[in-house]
Amino acid sequence: MYVAIRLYDGVKNPTEAATKVRDEFLPVISKIAGFQEYYAVKSGDDTMASISVFKDKPGADEAVKVATKWVQTNMSRFLPNAPKMIGGETVAHTRATTKAAA
Repeated sequence: MYVAIRLYDGVKNPTEAATKVRDEFLPVISKIAGFQEYYAVKSGDDTMASISVFKDKPGADEAVKVATKWVQTNMSRFLPNAPKMIGGETVAHTRATTKAAA
């Protein structure tokens, strides 16, 4: 799996920005080949992060391109500063398992 993480600071109106991401961006990113998961996180009064998880590097690379263009076109009034970005291949991973009720 490949992960792309973007950290945005100086976010104007994080609640409205999150709504726009949920309503408009999720349908876009979820159609990219290899899509696994996406998280938008409000991490402070004017800070947000996004985490994109893809099956492979080509999907993650495409997501970075798509997200960059989408943010420039649709989110400039909320996200005035370029994000700090990191990403790479997942080297350890786990998730909770659910047990069936008895």
